Amino acid sequence: MGLNGAADRAGLSVVTVCMNRRQHLLRSAAAVAAGPWHDEHLVLDWSSAVPLRREDLPADPRLRLLRVEGEERWNLCRAYNFAVACSRGARLLKLDADAWPTAAFDPEDPALRLPGGAAGGGAIAGPPAVGPLCAFGSGPDGRKGQFLIDRALFEAVGGFNELLVGYGFDDKDLLARLRQRCGHGAAARPPDWIAVIPHSDEERAEHGAGRGGLAVSQGLAAMRATRLANRLLAAHCPWGPASPRSSYRQEGEALWRLEPASLPQPPREVAEEAAHARRMTFWGFFLAIPEVFLEVLPFSLFPPARAGRWPVRWWHRLWWHSGRRLLALPVGLLVAGREALSETGR
Repeated sequence: MGLNGAADRAGLSVVTVCMNRRQHLLRSAAAVAAGPWHDEHLVLDWSSAVPLRREDLPADPRLRLLRVEGEERWNLCRAYNFAVACSRGARLLKLDADAWPTAAFDPEDPALRLPGGAAGGGAIAGPPAVGPLCAFGSGPDGRKGQFLIDRALFEAVGGFNELLVGYGFDDKDLLARLRQRCGHGAAARPPDWIAVIPHSDEERAEHGAGRGGLAVSQGLAAMRATRLANRLLAAHCPWGPASPRSSYRQEGEALWRLEPASLPQPPREVAEEAAHARRMTFWGFFLAIPEVFLEVLPFSLFPPARAGRWPVRWWHRLWWHSGRRLLALPVGLLVAGREALSETGR
């Protein structure tokens, strides 16, 4: 791929990928540029509709801007795997476009390292009795998705699972493989080490973002659907360092494009099972229709997602505002009755 060789690896690289979140990135990149503890900030523009421009970002010589062209959908796993491959640091700080380290951040804190020997047979080098750097965020507003890790350990488990799509479970799958290799869970970074721009999970997933209960319901349904499907994909197709992954051809000094034939694909029967679970979960949650009824209703009324977007039509919206709300009435009455009994008991 023409990426940086192992001989170039040194220092700490901050790795950020952005797709259509320019305003978030402008704020976070300025905060990262003010920090003294990194050697590189690699920003990857994942086919934003309006391409990011280097002149709009901080004039920090440590910041490098690359772009992948031709991607229609956000794909965290492929995007961050490619960004990491392009970066130069021996240590990696993965940050979303809405996050940056605070003044409390300390990448040298020994508490961020796993116990000595936790790398699995000494595969990851480190000082005596000190294991590899492996610390995930803690706290609300997306902080858990930010992590600090030795590149060697990230590569030893294969990075992110590129068979996963949509939003959710990518970090849990990575954490599970790290635990399996190291025999120890990742360290937890203090919540106040990372600042974030608060916004909803629906906005993070870019599904149903907007005002109104219907939009929120659609966003939550999309997240549940992809999380469940990704769990199935991870269980059926374990990921590792030998797993085939996407490759990219260079089309300019800082411009890349996916080689379509390299895109990893699950076996057909696994892909069909994941697609079925995704479809049933989305429509079942969004419209409160039990799976037993979805199975017998016309498929065309509740089709699968297309290019990552769910085809919500007028009849779906009509049912959401009418039938779904009627079904919710008995539940609301039960909740109100339980609360009343609790108050009486007090």
